[in-house]
Amino acid sequence: MIDLDMGAYAAFVWPAWGISAVVLTALAVRAVVAARRWNAELKQLDKDAPKS
Repeated sequence: MIDLDMGAYAAFVWPAWGISAVVLTALAVRAVVAARRWNAELKQLDKDAPKS
C-alpha cells in the first residue's frame, strides 16, 4: 500500500503538489487554446489567400 503520510512536512508538500498540478493544468489549457486560435487563423489566412 502507498504511504502518503508526510509527517511534519505535509503542510509544505501537499500544497506544493496542489500548486504544481494547478499550474501544469493551466499551462496545458493555455497551449490548447492557443493552438486552436492559431489553427483558426491559419484557416482564415488560407481562405483569404489568392489562388494561383
